[in-house]
Amino acid sequence: MTRRVVTTATLAVALVALSVSVAVADELDDYIDRSADASYAGQQATWCTFSGETEFFIVSVENAGSVLMVEAAGSSQMLSEGRVSTDGSGVALADWSSAEMADRYVSGGVVAEVRLGREVAVLTINEDGQLRARIWFDEETGATLGSEVYGAGEELYRLTWMIDFNPNPRRIYTALGEQESTYDVVVRADAGSAPQSLAGYELVDTYAGPDGSVHAFYSDGLFSFSLFVISGEGASGPFVDAETMTVDSGSYRWILTPSDLWVQWSGDGQTYVLAGDLPPDHLEVVLSGLPSPSRGNILSRIWNGLFG
Repeated sequence: MTRRVVTTATLAVALVALSVSVAVADELDDYIDRSADASYAGQQATWCTFSGETEFFIVSVENAGSVLMVEAAGSSQMLSEGRVSTDGSGVALADWSSAEMADRYVSGGVVAEVRLGREVAVLTINEDGQLRARIWFDEETGATLGSEVYGAGEELYRLTWMIDFNPNPRRIYTALGEQESTYDVVVRADAGSAPQSLAGYELVDTYAGPDGSVHAFYSDGLFSFSLFVISGEGASGPFVDAETMTVDSGSYRWILTPSDLWVQWSGDGQTYVLAGDLPPDHLEVVLSGLPSPSRGNILSRIWNGLFG
């Protein structure tokens, strides 16, 4: 079972939707079903590290069934299945599909623990004999209290944890009654040249974006990412001063957030933006299956070297 949440950000040339997915092995589906319908409130902390950079973030969350309210830095978002609203405006997907759990993930079992003074069930997920993720579920409500995601060599990549927890949300019901959001509907689009699969991730949906851009959503049931394909080459928006990394001799710009890693590059006359929660070792394999960054001609490289 996959849960997807969408939010927006300005990249000057595209409307970007972020997607989050959670899933477990078949025998643990009951925990996920309960989590999707859980009601709770509290403070949530997320820590993520990549290539020497670390991000840490604390937000207030309230969940009631399929609706999630997130508050941080004076801003409030209401998220539900396929839609998000912020400050009176929002985005909604016209339709969306779910992804099955990939066969590469194997349940490592369920262990009982006590966290925040509450009884929890800890689900362990392995891949190729190595630890890939742990998820903590509150036994009473079914809510997700915490999760860990591991990269290659079982190195911790992302940690999310409720630092306080209340099984009785209150403000979200008032907010739902006061909500008057206008939604821009994002419609389905032809997949075009988007690969049907990438490193074990399956193409789930494709959507039309501004100026002929395409948003392709991929998932393996546990992790997911969005791939945006935009006509024309060149970096823009927050990626101009972003960090760079090299994969298979190609140079990519990247930005780390507590919940997602964003990667941008240009190739074949198009600009690509990838945003997702997949682990770093998965990301490298995914990038290897996509068009490589263009190096440009010698004059453009000199120009960029002098003036950025």
